[in-house]
Amino acid sequence: MTQVGQHVTTPHFGFRDKQVVVTGAASGIGRRVAELLLEAGANVIALDRSSVDLAVAQFVRVDMTDPATIAAAVGEIKGEVDVLLNIAGVPGTADPEVTMRVNVLGLRMLTELLIHRINRGGSVTNVASIAGAQWQAHLDEVQRLLVTPDYVSGVDWVRDHPMDGKRAYDFSKECVVVLTKQHGKFLREHGVRVNSVSPGPVKTPILKDFRESVGPIMDIVTRETGRDATTDDIARVILFVSDPVLQWLNASDVQVDGGFMSGLVGGWVKLG
Repeated sequence: MTQVGQHVTTPHFGFRDKQVVVTGAASGIGRRVAELLLEAGANVIALDRSSVDLAVAQFVRVDMTDPATIAAAVGEIKGEVDVLLNIAGVPGTADPEVTMRVNVLGLRMLTELLIHRINRGGSVTNVASIAGAQWQAHLDEVQRLLVTPDYVSGVDWVRDHPMDGKRAYDFSKECVVVLTKQHGKFLREHGVRVNSVSPGPVKTPILKDFRESVGPIMDIVTRETGRDATTDDIARVILFVSDPVLQWLNASDVQVDGGFMSGLVGGWVKLG
């Protein structure tokens, strides 16, 4: 992004005439992504449970807690797809099972149903969170969920492993990061890249819910980085990672947190 006087110019992403599916397009990061895609000349297929007030090519209503509506939504999507952006998500203030259904099981199901319709050279980007940064410490548990073969068996696993709202959110995002890495080979075999983007705190209508569910660490991130991210901060990284002109970024998690997680390693971020 460059500035000319007081005007901000939009970077030239390679999305012109590309067919892009965006989940969670009605608000927050998803809505900003959809706006930027429209500016870049993409054909946007917006998926959300709420109506989308943008001039998208197609709006498909979907409830990610309901596998039947996910399957129906895939059936409604017209034509082939170039890019899938899995942005829809709920915070840890939601019921823990709902969090896992939306953030993990619905995301996985939609991706696996659409993969045969994504053109070679396309990409999938999943939105995770720095709340999922501890995935390595919980890898065995994450893998036990992800080895479940479908949505229903995944729900059964979640019911057999109860957790509170905060843990459900953190765990869901750990699962998204690991699923991305698992899908790296699976999707590459179809000629499609997959990556995840992990934001820190973002100024959206549900930021208060994230602060409530994640806890004091959110305030520390804001303090140490100087501010919360804007939806534009995150949306532009999602589009960069997903841009069809990129072909060698695959199965990676990109943390977009003002440097907070790196600062913990570098010693210039203090938790106290």
